[in-house]
Formats: sequence, structure tokens, C-alpha cells
Amino acid sequence: MLASSGTEGASFLDIPVGGRPAALGNAYAAVAYDAYAPVLNPAGLGFIERSELAGMHLSYLESINYEYASFVHPLTVGHSIGAAIQYFRPGDVNATNANGDPAGTFSGSYAAYSLAYGQTISDKWTLGVTGKLLHAGIANYSAEAYGADLGTMYSVTERLMLAGLITNIGTKLTFINNGDSLPLTYKAGASYWVGRLLNLNLQGEYAKTGLASAHTGVEWHPIEMIALRAGFRTDTVKELSAIAGLTTGIGLHLFGQEFDYAFIPVGDLGSTHYFSLVLRWGEAERAKRNLIRYAHRQPEKPEKEGFWSVYNFDEHDLPPEGTLIAQPLTNSQENAQ
Repeated sequence: MLASSGTEGASFLDIPVGGRPAALGNAYAAVAYDAYAPVLNPAGLGFIERSELAGMHLSYLESINYEYASFVHPLTVGHSIGAAIQYFRPGDVNATNANGDPAGTFSGSYAAYSLAYGQTISDKWTLGVTGKLLHAGIANYSAEAYGADLGTMYSVTERLMLAGLITNIGTKLTFINNGDSLPLTYKAGASYWVGRLLNLNLQGEYAKTGLASAHTGVEWHPIEMIALRAGFRTDTVKELSAIAGLTTGIGLHLFGQEFDYAFIPVGDLGSTHYFSLVLRWGEAERAKRNLIRYAHRQPEKPEKEGFWSVYNFDEHDLPPEGTLIAQPLTNSQENAQ
């Protein structure tokens, strides 16, 4: 359980979504140019080339379950939209009356509905925004709140991406007369590709509650179809053992589609299991075209795929398919070509 749980409203928003982000210690702000962008960094939508659909089931502690679904779609060059749904059910809770005697059980649920937009500002820089509606229900009571995320990404080189993000700016989640603030958090991250096999991710976070945390993630591709992942996050180790900060997982890639699993131990509380799927439209055909282009391109004249300018990589030095390795062309550059 997160250290901030119970001190803010809708703290379920701090729980990672997706097997890949979870396995990487949630160090994902600089990698979210995929179907997780609406929740993890809307600026990643500026880099989206194709439509993607993601779905997740999380078997959390005890009888707690967490579901996630999202869809992203490019509108024009450098402009994309996305939508996401998060649904968290904490399970049944034992109730007592005024005398402390058992009075059956009650249940609750939390949901977040998000719409996001991202676009390129220059050939290296993107911005994005997410608006969200939150709904909570406990027994016969309900509450709603509104929030927003603001994000940016900057491609320093074809291998290094930097990101900044502010999440959960918004109103209080109020039951009757008691209101709790959303888990406002500031994030900064970086992602770096070492050749085509190894991706290193680092992210720092500072929450409104005063909790500062570090997140790290490593992804290794021994072969094209398999990604092995591990990470560590410090915001889950408070009052728990150090093992509660470890994250591990595996990804399977086939024809551009992706299945991810993550195993997250939570110390003496037990462990959690993530199962997620990312579907990409037209990815198999795109991968075939890329292989042909990489084999025949002229080093002195970069080609383009969609609105990407392809850098002069060696054929054996390219990151796995589906990975951002370039920078977006601006509208003027696209029209010029």
C-alpha cells in the first residue's frame, strides 16, 4: 500500500496502471508515448503514430481489484487524443453499529474518467493535458471531484527523453461535509536507450503531502519478442520492508502487439499481480515497412515514417519495434516533404 494512502482523497490514483509501467517502478513519465499516455503523461500523445488500446486487470491485496482501459488516436501530424477509465474496488468492509457490535458489511468503489490531448510544439518538444472526473461511492454515500494533469516531454537526442508532469490538480473529493484533496504530485523523469537492448528509466516525485520519492526501472530485450523488467520505488517502503519497493515483470511482443505481466511484492501484506494487453492498429505492417527501409536507406539522407525522421542507426543498433527512436517533424517540415 502506498505511504500516502488514507491521507488524501482518491489515493488509488497513485497505484500504477499497466504491467510495463508497474514493472518499471512506475518510472514512466518519459516513456508514456503509448496507450498509457492519458494517465501517465498526456504529452506522450504528441508522439503517437497509430491507434492503441490498452486493458489491465490488477489482483491487489486481499479482495481488492483494479481495472484500467484506455484508447489513443492520432488526429493529424503531431496532434492526438486519448481516453481512459480507472476502476478501483476495495472490497467488502465489516461494519459496526454505535455500540461496536457487528452490523454486516458494506462496499465501495472509486472511478476516474479521463480525456487527454497532446501535441508537438517544436521538432523536439511536446505538451499535453488530461481532464478527469472522479466518482466515489461508499455504502449509500457518493462524492465527485474534478482534476487535471499537465505534462511535457523533450527529446534531447534520439536516445534520451526528458519529461515533466503535474498530476491531480483539482477539487476536493467530498463526502457529506468532509472533503479530501486529490493526491497532487510533481514528477520529473528521464529515459535512455543503451543500444537496442537496454532501456534505463529514472523518475523523481514530490507529493503535496511532503513525501518525496525516487523511481527507477530497467528494461532488457534479450530477443525481439521478450522484455525483462525490474525496478525499485521508495514511496512504498515507508513502514514496510525494503522488499516492498521492488518491482519485476515480463513483456511478450508479437506482430507489434504486447502482453505484460508484473509481480509486485508488498512486504508482509502479500503481493500483487498485473496482467495487461496493448493492441496497436497497423503495427505489423508498419514493422515490415521499417525493416525494408532500414535495409535500403541512404545514411546521408534520413527518411521518414509517418511524421518521424529516421536517424542513422546501424541495423543491429535499433531499439525494439514500437520504441520511439526519433523526433517528430513539425507541420512545416511535413508539408515541405
